[in-house]
Amino acid sequence: MELTGTRELLPRVLWRESSPSTNAELRELVAAEGAEVPHGTLLATSEQTAGRGRLGRDWVTPVGTAVAASILIRDFGARAALPASWLPLIAGSAVTGALQPFFASGYPGEARRVGVKWPNDVHVRSEADAEIGDPGKKLCGILCEMLPDGAVVVGMGINLLVPEWELPTDRATSLLAAGAELGGAESLTDSAGEALLDRVLHDVASGLLRLTELAEKDPAAVRIRVARHSLTLGSEVRVHLPNEQLVDGRARELADDGSLVVDLPTGGQLTVSAGDVQHLR
Repeated sequence: MELTGTRELLPRVLWRESSPSTNAELRELVAAEGAEVPHGTLLATSEQTAGRGRLGRDWVTPVGTAVAASILIRDFGARAALPASWLPLIAGSAVTGALQPFFASGYPGEARRVGVKWPNDVHVRSEADAEIGDPGKKLCGILCEMLPDGAVVVGMGINLLVPEWELPTDRATSLLAAGAELGGAESLTDSAGEALLDRVLHDVASGLLRLTELAEKDPAAVRIRVARHSLTLGSEVRVHLPNEQLVDGRARELADDGSLVVDLPTGGQLTVSAGDVQHLR
């Protein structure tokens, strides 16, 4: 895969026709080569066979219609005023910025908004979804893993050209299934598909690197951008806590560590750092 624009942007780009897990491969590369693997290294594939998502869930990328990519971020905690726990949200914001332009046009009442469902999923939703508090359908999942040397592998799986009938659940979607403007791309192996893949990887990586740099200079600006891209803030939610307790409330804001602050009906607040969040209609 040529990926011309992405290769011009990043110091090292590794393409695999198939990979068990791009996160695992990038981790192994850093373990073998250490500091020789530069900040911004990207490893990607269009077929991931044994990936792992948040909470240990399977993360498989069907061949030729989606991309799994992992990017190495070095020294984030040392340089940035924000802790590394913000990286899933920052990555989600970068993916949002890269994918929203594919939904630039639309008929009145049919606009699509791309945004982040806390903590690490990127969704696209219609105006009708928004009116009933539905976060829409999942385009991308994100998993960040800290390495022993303090670097972070930011992994993401993005559904690009997955047909609607091949999606794993009715809560998932792809750029194709959601009606994005794809320039005639039908497969990642045709010329239009290769151009689509290069554009997505370039724009996601560019946004991620820019935001991680900005977190060092102006963390408040990053927090504002992440909040602006959130589909969860302001929504009525049900929090599924690790102890299987369910708590309902309104998502208020992001805490200093990126946790979700939820206003409770009783008047108190709950700060959620781990658990699933369901949007209530």
